[in-house]
Amino acid sequence: MQTTLLIFSYIAKAAGFVATLNAIPGVSPSTGVILFFIASLLKDTVDRIGDFLDNGKSDWRS
Repeated sequence: MQTTLLIFSYIAKAAGFVATLNAIPGVSPSTGVILFFIASLLKDTVDRIGDFLDNGKSDWRS
């Protein structure tokens, strides 16, 4: 599950970065920033919840 989360997060962040550079026709740079933000926030949230459910404490690495 951790590997899948990392792969999806990487893809979403890469797509957000490319959209931010205005390299995708029809997609505004602000949409890219929002996509990047959501991917980062979702990954960190799922990591922390998973750590807590795994052993009852946050093993989150920075």
